[in-house]
Amino acid sequence: MDQFGISQLADWLEEKHQAILDKQTKLDLATVLEAIDYLAVLDQPAKQYLNQTQATYYKSESDHKLNLPDDKAPLMATQDRIMVNHVDGQVNEDEIKFTYNHEPVFEPKYSAKKDLNLLKYGLEVIGAAASTGHTDIVKQALSKDAVLSLLLAANQLVAWQA
Repeated sequence: MDQFGISQLADWLEEKHQAILDKQTKLDLATVLEAIDYLAVLDQPAKQYLNQTQATYYKSESDHKLNLPDDKAPLMATQDRIMVNHVDGQVNEDEIKFTYNHEPVFEPKYSAKKDLNLLKYGLEVIGAAASTGHTDIVKQALSKDAVLSLLLAANQLVAWQA
């Protein structure tokens, strides 16, 4: 993954949106993990979070944007999401700010479309900032819970497609 890879992944998700929802095109979780790891926002490699308990993440790393109601449940069971929806500021002046929406995805049934949109749109916004090459500024500005939400959305989509 490089500074343009996140935007390319977002573009691919946009192009394959309907095929993914129709289960004709499979989302590759490894590619999303690579994008998340490239951002270096989370303290550990992305794949290590899925089986981590909600309590462990909440106490050690969360920025407390996600609702994590079951201390003993793994993070991959989390139904809550934080969507990256906008970026403001000037990267070349080391001043950017991401804004977020709170987006639960089970109402009462799982919505693959909602997770796909969250993933696609979040990667598009983050990719626009990352493509400037100022990865340290992007890393500092991004919410850990929002980046974790990208992982949770991708993981749930892959499980749903199976």
